[in-house]
Amino acid sequence: MTAKPILEKHFYHDGRGPELQRVIWQSNGKDLLGFEYFNPDDEYSLANLKHIRLDNVIAYSMATVDVHGCNLANAKCVAAIFEVPNSNWLVSFNQNEIVGCKHFQIMFYDEIYDVVCKSVITGKGNLAF
Repeated sequence: MTAKPILEKHFYHDGRGPELQRVIWQSNGKDLLGFEYFNPDDEYSLANLKHIRLDNVIAYSMATVDVHGCNLANAKCVAAIFEVPNSNWLVSFNQNEIVGCKHFQIMFYDEIYDVVCKSVITGKGNLAF
């Protein structure tokens, strides 16, 4: 499986990933929209809060770092988000339903999310919709 590190200037690890503060769900409680977090070297204050916006999530899974069988983050780079082109998980879906989507792995301090969506966008502050 190949993996491409992305957004390493905005979302990075120092051995463990950023500290997840909040998972953002659509008001129906089933659609994943994004995350709020602090990077490892951030002081925990509202001024340093950052977010990830996920565009058009089709599928997701979450596991703890201790349980996940394929953590892509490593000592070769500080990236804690990876694009995983042609992953077995991605190709297992109906390809007509995921046109334009990619598999991303997002590593937080204690959790790893695998997400199939169109894009991952970082920003500062709370994630507002």
